[in-house]
This record gives sequence, structure tokens and C-alpha cells, in this order.
Amino acid sequence: MKNIRGMVIASALAMLAAQASSMAAESPGKLRAEMTRAEREFIDLYNKVNTVPEFAIACRMETPTGSNFATRICQPKYIVTANARTAGERMQSAVAAGVNTGAANSNGPNVGAGMGAGGGSVDAAKEEAFKQNMLDTLQRSPELRALGDRRDDLQARYDEATKRKSSR
Repeated sequence: MKNIRGMVIASALAMLAAQASSMAAESPGKLRAEMTRAEREFIDLYNKVNTVPEFAIACRMETPTGSNFATRICQPKYIVTANARTAGERMQSAVAAGVNTGAANSNGPNVGAGMGAGGGSVDAAKEEAFKQNMLDTLQRSPELRALGDRRDDLQARYDEATKRKSSR
């Protein structure tokens, strides 16, 4: 009887050790890839469950100036629309300034003149409505909440793995 109990305890300890070593062996790269996959699944499901078209989330790849690495940028459609409208207005201002100044302005038109630091402004009420819609959508969909929890868990594991890696 003691031998069986000892074997069960030894087996349980071996399983715990294997699980701990597999968690310790999680590479930040693999965790980052899993997080990206979970984020994509979350956004896809959110867009299916969401009932307000302007609050749907659109993603695109963007390579920042001075970098060779593209990053994924995800924004609600109302922000994408506001940014596009602002860019169009800036182009119209630039064309109008170029026509009015002709060749006399050697620096060219001041494209950003009169605009706020971030370009277009997003209505604070719209931002609040988006946040409330996100919360309502999460409440309606247990599957969406589970994907959000999974992504948060992966983030915590990623943070731990990178912290372990940098402390070596």
C-alpha cells in the first residue's frame, strides 16, 4: 500500500515538474504568436457580435518611419473614418495653399497649419459610446469574454517569460 501511495505521489510530482518545465520553456516568441492569434480571434468575434457598424474594429499593417518592422494597428471604424476625413481636408488645404502662393513659397504649403497635434479630433461622446458598446458586447458574449481572458493570460505569461529571460 505504501509503495502504491509513493508511486502516486512520485507520479504527481513528476507531472508537476514536467508542467512547470514546459511553462518555463515557453518562449516569448511563441507566446507572442499565440497572443496575436487570440487578438485576431477576439476582433473577428467582436465584429460578428457587435451591432453598431461604426464601432466595428478594422486592422491594418503599418511600418513606422525609420523601421523595417510592420506593426498591426487596430481601430474602431469611426476613428478610421475621422482620420481619412482629416487627411482629405489637409490635402485640400495643401492644394489651396499651393494655388494661392504659387512659386513664391519655396517651402511649399503648410499642410498641418491650424490642425491639432493629433490631426483630427474624435468626439469624446463617441469615444465613451464605443467603450460602453464594447462592455455591452462583452456582457452578451461569454465566448468573447473567454477570448479576452485568454489573451490577458497569454500577456501575463509573456511578461513573465520576458522578465525571466532578461534576468538571466
